[in-house]
Amino acid sequence: MIENTELGSAVEIRGKGKAIDDYCKRVLSNKDVVSFILEKLVLDNKEYCGIKESNIVDESIPGARIEYDKLYEVKLPKTKIFVNIEAQIKENPGYPLMNRAVYYVSRLVAKQKNKSEGFMKSRYGEMKEVYSIWIVMDMDVKKEKMIEVHTFPEKEDKTLMNIIMVYPLKEDSENEVIRFLHILFVSDMEPAKKKQILEEKYQIKMTRELEEAMDDMCSVIEYYERKARLKNATANVRSLMTNLGIDVDKAMELLNIEDKYRTIIVDNLKVIKHRKYL
Repeated sequence: MIENTELGSAVEIRGKGKAIDDYCKRVLSNKDVVSFILEKLVLDNKEYCGIKESNIVDESIPGARIEYDKLYEVKLPKTKIFVNIEAQIKENPGYPLMNRAVYYVSRLVAKQKNKSEGFMKSRYGEMKEVYSIWIVMDMDVKKEKMIEVHTFPEKEDKTLMNIIMVYPLKEDSENEVIRFLHILFVSDMEPAKKKQILEEKYQIKMTRELEEAMDDMCSVIEYYERKARLKNATANVRSLMTNLGIDVDKAMELLNIEDKYRTIIVDNLKVIKHRKYL
C-alpha cells in the first residue's frame, strides 16, 4: 500500500489520471499485449509479418503537433497498415471523443503523402489503411455494444480509415478481447491472480517491465481507494463531533476507526479547521 512512499508522492504530484495514463502506455509497450489486441481487433487472426513501434510524435502539420499514446506499423504479406492505440479514462473528457479519433485517423492518412512508407505524388490508390483503437475505461458509461467499429469509406473494398471504440467494462463478457482488456485496465483483481491468468490463458509473457507496471497500477488504485476511505471517515468523525458535541477521540471510538488511521484523521481535521479560518 502507498503511504508516504516515493511512489505515493509521485502519484500525488501527477494526479490519478496521469498515473493511470502512464501505466497504460507502459502496458501497451509490451509486444505480447499489443500483438493480442491487434490480432483480435484489426487482423482478425490473419497472417502478418511483423509489428514495429513508430514515433508517436506527429509534426507533419506545422503548428499542429500531436502525440499519440502508441503508434504501430504492421507489415502484411503485400502491404502495411498503421495502427494507433489510445487509452482513455473518460468517454467525455470535455469534447466528443469520436471527433478526436476522426482527427487522428485523418492525420495518419495525411502524413503518408510523399513518404516512403506511404504514397508518392498523386498515387492516392497506394494509401495505406489506418486504424485508431480507443480503450475507454469509464465505468460510468452504459453501453450495449462493448466494441463499436466506424469505417470510411463504408462500401469500398478497402476501408481506408477505421476507428474502433472498445469499452472493457464486463469481466464476464463473451468477447475474448473485452475480458483480456478488462483484466489489464479495469479489474481490481490481485496482481498475482492477474499475472497468472494473463500467462496461462492469454500466453502473455511476464517481463520485468510488465510486472512492474501492473504492480504500480495496483498500488495507485490502493492509494486512491485508501484516500477516499479516509476522506469519508474524516467527514463522519466531524459530523459526529458537531451533532453530538463530543471530542474527536470519542467520535473515532464510536465509528470503530482503526488505530493506524486515527492520527491521519486528526491531522485532516486540523487542516479543515485551518482552512475554515483563512
